[in-house]
Amino acid sequence: VQTRRMALQPPACLASQKATHKHLTEVYDRIETAASNKLWHQATLGMEELVKDPVFQTAGNTDLLVLYREFVADQPSSSAWTGYASKMNAVKQASLVIVVSKQNGDTAEGIDAAIKFLEEVGEKLKTDKEATLLIRMEIARRTLQKGKVDEAKAQVEECESILSDFSDLAPSVNSAFYLVSSLLHKTLGNAGDFYKSSLLYLAYTPLETLSDTQKQALAFDLGLAALCGDKIYQFGELLLHPILESLKGTAGEWLVGMLAAFNTGDIQAFEAVSAQHAAAINEQPALVANTQALREKIRIFALMEHFRDMPADNRTVAFSSIAARTSLPEEEVELLLMKSLSLSLVKGSISGVDGTFSVSWVQPRVMDRESVGKQLGKLQDWMDKVQRTSVFLQNETPEILA
Repeated sequence: VQTRRMALQPPACLASQKATHKHLTEVYDRIETAASNKLWHQATLGMEELVKDPVFQTAGNTDLLVLYREFVADQPSSSAWTGYASKMNAVKQASLVIVVSKQNGDTAEGIDAAIKFLEEVGEKLKTDKEATLLIRMEIARRTLQKGKVDEAKAQVEECESILSDFSDLAPSVNSAFYLVSSLLHKTLGNAGDFYKSSLLYLAYTPLETLSDTQKQALAFDLGLAALCGDKIYQFGELLLHPILESLKGTAGEWLVGMLAAFNTGDIQAFEAVSAQHAAAINEQPALVANTQALREKIRIFALMEHFRDMPADNRTVAFSSIAARTSLPEEEVELLLMKSLSLSLVKGSISGVDGTFSVSWVQPRVMDRESVGKQLGKLQDWMDKVQRTSVFLQNETPEILA
C-alpha cells in the first residue's frame, strides 16, 4: 500500500507548469492520469503532444528539461514518484529526449549540456539499436554544430555502418540519419551528396513536421545543390516534390523557374531568368563561382532534350542541328558531345567527317505532364506509321497476307 501511495505523488514541477501554461492544463492532466495508472503508452502520447507546443520553443525555456528529469526519468524506488522512462517504447523515448535536449540551447555550453544529456539517456537505451541510432545521430548533429567536422563525420560513418545491417527501420531513424548526413555534406561543400541525402531525408520525413522556414531553407539549398552539383543532370524528382511550393511568393521563387528551364533544356528561359533576377543570383556565391559551369550544364540538358525529341526511326543528328538547339558554334559541338559521353549521359557514335552523331541511348528522366504528352505524341506517330505500313502491305502484296 505504501508503494502505491508513493508512486501516486507526482513532482511539484507538474503543478507549477500547469499553473504557468494554463492552455495546456488538459494535456498535463492527461499525462499525469495516464502515468499514475501505469498507462505508459497513453502517457507517452501525451508527452509527444505536449512538446510540440510553441511555448517550449521560446528562448530560455527549460520546462521540458525539468519535466523529463523530475517526472519522466526513472527515479530511485524510494522516491515519491518513480518515473516511467524505462516503461516507454525505446524509439519514442529517444525521439522525446532529442526534442527535450534542444532546450539546452545552441551556445557552446548548451551544446555540451545537450550532448551530455543525450549520452546519459543513450547509455540506458543501448540495448535498442534504433533508439541508439537516433541518439547518436543527434549527438553527431550537435558535434557538427560545435564545428568539430571530422568528429561528426566519423560519427555519421559509424551510424551508416550500423544502418547497413538493418533492412527495416522506423522512418524516424532514416529521417534522422539523412538529415545529419545532409548537414555534414553541406558543411563539407559536397553539393551532389547533399542533394542525394536531402532528397532521402524528405522521403522519410512528413512535410507537415517542418516549419515554413525550414521548408523554404531546404528547398532553396536543394535547388542550389541541383544547379551546382557537377554530376546532377536530373531535376525531375525535385521539381515534382511539393517542398518547392514553399518558395512560391518568396524572394527565392526565381530558383524554381531556373530549375524548370534546366530540366527542359530551355536556354532562352534560363537567360531570361538570369537577366531578370541578376541581383538575387549575384547574392549566391555558389552560382557566381559556377557561372561558366552552369552555361555548359544547361547546354548538356538542351542536348539531351534534343535527343529525346528525336523520332525513334531517325536517330542520327547533324552537328548543325545540335548547334542550333544548344546555342553553340558548330565547331564546339563535338566537345559538348564528348563531355556528355564521358558523363554517361548519352551513348552513341560521333562522325567527325560527316558532322553527325548517332544516338543509341539518352539518360532517362522523371517525366512531368508535358513530357508525358510528348511521349504520347511520339507513340501516336509510331502507331500511325504502323497503320500506314499495314495498309501498304495489304494493297501491294495481297497474296502474302492472304
